[in-house]
Amino acid sequence: MVSDNGFVRSVERVAALLELLSQRKSPMRMIEIAQALDLPKSTAHGLLQTLQAKDFVVRDDNQRYRLSLRLFSLAATALELVDLPELARPAMEELSDSTGGTCNLAVLDGHYVMYIEKVEHKDSLVRLVTHVGTRIPAHATALGKVLVGALPEVEQKQWLTDHEFERMTDRTITDAEAFREDLLAQAKRGYALDNQELHAAITGFAAPVRDHTGTVVAALSLAYLGSSINAGEKRELGAQVIRAADTVSSALSNR
Repeated sequence: MVSDNGFVRSVERVAALLELLSQRKSPMRMIEIAQALDLPKSTAHGLLQTLQAKDFVVRDDNQRYRLSLRLFSLAATALELVDLPELARPAMEELSDSTGGTCNLAVLDGHYVMYIEKVEHKDSLVRLVTHVGTRIPAHATALGKVLVGALPEVEQKQWLTDHEFERMTDRTITDAEAFREDLLAQAKRGYALDNQELHAAITGFAAPVRDHTGTVVAALSLAYLGSSINAGEKRELGAQVIRAADTVSSALSNR
């Protein structure tokens, strides 16, 4: 249900509940939470059961609730992403300088990739129509392939079921099964390949950026002008992208 201010009421209640638990120094009983938030007991119980099932809150032996460590993990990831473009830029500049291509950094935003950093070579003959904040359908980019490939199996399966595989060029993958097979090939290579699937003149290579736990938090790519790159050149460019992404992962883990 949407309230008068346009907010979803159930989400407002979840946010208020989490904020309440964060402000209290000791765990709270369900009845205390219901009273503090002026909620019916049944509503408070339902919210707490859902949050507990999703590991956002923990219930102790005395039937009291507190925030779980999963929230701290999410907060840590958010802080890492704030610093990530700055940490990644030196490796991106080195990759762009050594290849003459455009280097991008992106995260998964639902069914799109969102660019959070970009480095263009000063002598590049092409200017890609992307900038920080641009969102592009994930299936048409090497960045998206890396990020979708890193999803847990159940989430990835649902993503493939729900995604609309829009055709961007004659080479764009336009069905879920073919895309899944491409993800398997990517896993064997160690990098993702966009074979003129977003733009007919551009070949893209991407590799994962990982945090200190090994979780993929972003993808780093090289957009390279040229549609006739041979297999050996592709392997070398892919290897360079992997090294750059690994450099960023190390910087992120050691900061």
